[in-house]
Amino acid sequence: MLKNWKNSLIILAAVLGLSVPAFAGSLEDIQKEYMNYHDFAVNFSQDTHQTIVDKKIHFTGRVSYKRDTGVRMDVYTPQRQIIILKDQTVIIHLPDEKTTTRQEIPKEIAAQNILGFFSGLASIESDYVVEDSGENLTLYPKGGTGFISIWADDAHHLSRILLKDASGNSSSILLNDYQFNIGIHDDLFTVNENKQEKGTASPQ
Repeated sequence: MLKNWKNSLIILAAVLGLSVPAFAGSLEDIQKEYMNYHDFAVNFSQDTHQTIVDKKIHFTGRVSYKRDTGVRMDVYTPQRQIIILKDQTVIIHLPDEKTTTRQEIPKEIAAQNILGFFSGLASIESDYVVEDSGENLTLYPKGGTGFISIWADDAHHLSRILLKDASGNSSSILLNDYQFNIGIHDDLFTVNENKQEKGTASPQ
């Protein structure tokens, strides 16, 4: 149980390989593109390196977003996890353990992980200082530490995200197989421990 909880925190806090595509367009281009969509789902592959213990962990899963509702991360490997961010409330559900934890987190902390980043994509300038290198964008959280670097493809869709915290821990996330405006239901962003979680289908 403790190990599972730590792995969840790695995703949430450190967030939540690696061919690098060319950066296409500006932050404004990316924001305009995502404003075309009311919801989307995308598969991810994440490699996290914990500096202190020199440990690498590989995660796979899916992120689902619905505007004005929330963001959900379904982790398929190394162990099933569901992490939901709605406003400043984070829900961590471990289906195998049948445990659910809810916690309120400050806005500035929520903005420093991958779910908070997606949820605030339209208002990045209010939460981050943005630097454009020409190859990628690097975002420095206002009032926070570490940074988030993002790459986009020719369609201005995010294809890679790199997160690094003050301790030197890093997470590199590759995004692929986007599905846009697929009609995601609000109940995807709630957890009912008494029912089997439907979630989003795990890739075969």
